[in-house]
Amino acid sequence: MLNLILTKCIRIQLLLVSTAFLLAVQTSANAEQPLPNLTPAQAQSLSRDLVPYNSQDFFRQGKDSIEREIQILRQRQLRSIKPVLKIQSVQPIKRPPTQQKP
Repeated sequence: MLNLILTKCIRIQLLLVSTAFLLAVQTSANAEQPLPNLTPAQAQSLSRDLVPYNSQDFFRQGKDSIEREIQILRQRQLRSIKPVLKIQSVQPIKRPPTQQKP
C-alpha cells in the first residue's frame, strides 16, 4: 500500500517537473515576442490554469486514494474469510457384507 502511495507521489512530481520544463522551454522560445496586454480577469484565469493544484487539493487526493486502498484491502479480507470449498455432509453408502471364502 505504501509502495502505491509513493509511486503516485513520484508520478505527480514527475508530471510537475516535466510541465515546468516544458513551460520554461516555451517561455524561452517566446521571449522575443511581445507580451499581449491582458485584463486582470484574463491574467487571473491564465495563472489559475498554469499553476498546479494547491496543497489542500493535493492532500485531499492523497487521502481519497488511501481510503480507496483501505476499502480494497477490506474487501479482499472479507472474501478470504468465506470458505473456498463447501462440503456437504453425505451419508456413507452401506455395502452388503462380503462373503469370505473358506
